Amino acid sequence: MTQLGGHAHYLEPRMLRLGDPSAKEAIKDTVKVLERYGHGIGIRVYTPRYGEGEQIIREYARWSEIPVISMESDVYHPCQALADMLTIKEKIPRYEGKKYVQAWAYSPGALRVPAVPQSNVLMTTRYGMDVVYVRPPEFTLDSKIIEQAKANAEVSGGTFTETENLEEAFDGAHVIYMRNHCTLDRGQIGDQAELGIISKYKDWTCTQKLMDSTEKNSIFMHCLPADRGYEVTDEVMDGPHSVIFDEAENRLHVQKAVLSLVMQ
Repeated sequence: MTQLGGHAHYLEPRMLRLGDPSAKEAIKDTVKVLERYGHGIGIRVYTPRYGEGEQIIREYARWSEIPVISMESDVYHPCQALADMLTIKEKIPRYEGKKYVQAWAYSPGALRVPAVPQSNVLMTTRYGMDVVYVRPPEFTLDSKIIEQAKANAEVSGGTFTETENLEEAFDGAHVIYMRNHCTLDRGQIGDQAELGIISKYKDWTCTQKLMDSTEKNSIFMHCLPADRGYEVTDEVMDGPHSVIFDEAENRLHVQKAVLSLVMQ
């Protein structure tokens, strides 16, 4: 907003009354106040209960007369997906038909929502890429996301497949995007049980050996922050395949583009 000549107010939950059970404010009322103060609302929210954060963002959008931008929910992260697709286009201009691998990764103690992988399989299947989602059996994505990804691929001329074989997925890939996320059942089973499931897959790490099986000019991506030594080795993070910092910079440019489009 500053680079576009505007100004942004940053509000944490504790600055509002949404999380205070003794003085809770309806989302409708919060929206109606905020739209008097600004020309757009950006929201990033998720809870352990899958889907709840997305419902909150949509409730804001329901009552708002100014643009509402999702900065990430527990279901979607559209701003990241836009930056990631821009990065792919910069590095691989002819990306149609190229193999994109969205891979689950191990991270001890991390309890991340699946918004990034879900948004990225939706985005890349729209652009005619051959998309592979590789993960341990417990880490499936939302069935509605999978259905939409397959429908996207059918329209764009790409493909969408799932596998539990990490080596098979990496073989001949052009893009590797490896990131940890929780199961969809975290809210029901609790954090300790979730961590127990995650701990079974400590070997799900992006190593140089795996990257050596990809295409010669393949790229490694991660939305950051990455859990070095667990999700991905330093050798890969700092190696010639890594485009993570260009990817991070593209968040700035793409978000300026979104703001320019919706805040006329």
